[in-house]
Amino acid sequence: MKPISLSGLSLLLTLSLLSASPSDRKSGARITKNEAEHIALQHHPGSRVTAAMLETVQGKLVWSIEIMQSQSKLVTAVAVDAMSGQIAAPKKDGH
Repeated sequence: MKPISLSGLSLLLTLSLLSASPSDRKSGARITKNEAEHIALQHHPGSRVTAAMLETVQGKLVWSIEIMQSQSKLVTAVAVDAMSGQIAAPKKDGH
């Protein structure tokens, strides 16, 4: 049973490394798109990500994550610093 467990663990590790987008790393971002999405969702439980884009805002590289609350159509834009993972104040759009 141990060889199967080690094989499964190895496969899981390999897949998780492949899931980090290489383009995120080439851009200079320390935080991947997936990590930024998780950070945004931790601050807004019960929401879902509708869009994510890496952009430069006021000279800083940030992930702009749009999330929608599950019970409404309110879209919130969350800026996550692509270097530190710090979250900025959200902007709300009434869609």
